Amino acid sequence: MDKDYFNILIFGNTPSGIRRLRIQKDTFKILVYLLAFFQLAVTFLLCDYIQVRKKTFLLNQLHQESQIQKSQIQIFSTKIEEVEKNLSKLKDIDRRIRTIANLERGHEATPLIALGGLSPSVAHGKSKEEPKGSE
Repeated sequence: MDKDYFNILIFGNTPSGIRRLRIQKDTFKILVYLLAFFQLAVTFLLCDYIQVRKKTFLLNQLHQESQIQKSQIQIFSTKIEEVEKNLSKLKDIDRRIRTIANLERGHEATPLIALGGLSPSVAHGKSKEEPKGSE
């Protein structure tokens, strides 16, 4: 019958001396299994907690980056609006200058104004070469 029990002796400073604790082998096995299960559960929870903390840190970092990008986008948006306003002012000024310089006709250029380009002799020489190139 002693083989079915574990005997644990506890020595103390009390005058009563030695205390004896008897635990059945089956109960001891169950306690060991429960302890191992508890240890695995704590390890799993600890690892899961560490991963959640890492993800939380990364999420906070991404949130901060998102806030920075939103502020940069807002700054760029205001700059674009300013550029568009300046562009409309420049178009208005261009229209006024064209009106003052009488250039509002667009593509209709007066024949009296020399605009540059090829001299008539060079232009005439090129027109003779074109039929050869088109054949």
